[in-house]
Amino acid sequence: MLLSSALVGAATRDEVLARLRSQRNATDFTASGRLVRVSVSGERSSIPISFRAHAFPDGLRIFCDVTGPPSGRARVLLCVPPSGPASIRIGHPGDRSSKELPVEHWGDRLLGTDFTYEDLLENSVMWRRQTVLAEAQYGARTCIVLRSEPAPEDHSQYASVTSWLDRDILHPVKVEKVVKSTGEVRTFIYYGLREVKGVWSANQIECRVAGKPGASFLIINRGAEKPHLDRAAFDPSLLTKP
Repeated sequence: MLLSSALVGAATRDEVLARLRSQRNATDFTASGRLVRVSVSGERSSIPISFRAHAFPDGLRIFCDVTGPPSGRARVLLCVPPSGPASIRIGHPGDRSSKELPVEHWGDRLLGTDFTYEDLLENSVMWRRQTVLAEAQYGARTCIVLRSEPAPEDHSQYASVTSWLDRDILHPVKVEKVVKSTGEVRTFIYYGLREVKGVWSANQIECRVAGKPGASFLIINRGAEKPHLDRAAFDPSLLTKP
């Protein structure tokens, strides 16, 4: 999906944000794959995971289901309203009830990988402080560089998120996130960009933490765009369903 000539030229902050938020407000997909952690010795651990997401008038819903191993099954429901703070709820099959994840734990590692619970939100485009920096090359791609910073009312573990967005499709090819409490830099690289039904996505995301060995990958094996999900697919009771 190509941008208008105005965006292909010198993009303004408002143009970039309008496009990104429009794409976010059209979210509707299912996907399945695996989270992979690669140790410094090269040993790989793999965890199957599935996602579904849909943008409703009252906000975006994302449901993640860790489908194995049986002892490690977990489910996460992320809710992002049009305004106000996001929320993250966690449950396990057979639990009496699900629990909301406190903001101070949004930076906890997801299933032992370098990804965190907040990384599932990808919510920085909704923050109030946004700056378009000078265009830059990333490999063969010309990128619009967007720096996002949370305001005090924006819940986040990050002090800033800088995104290198392919100028023609506005999909990230690289993202750097700086952790508030430690200054740690976390880098995300997006591979295998593809278009299905006018929607761009990556089939693999790599996460590396500066100064730490090893890496983690989110690998998508299959998915569907525009499956027309309804609210029943995001009922909080599903978090604890046996």
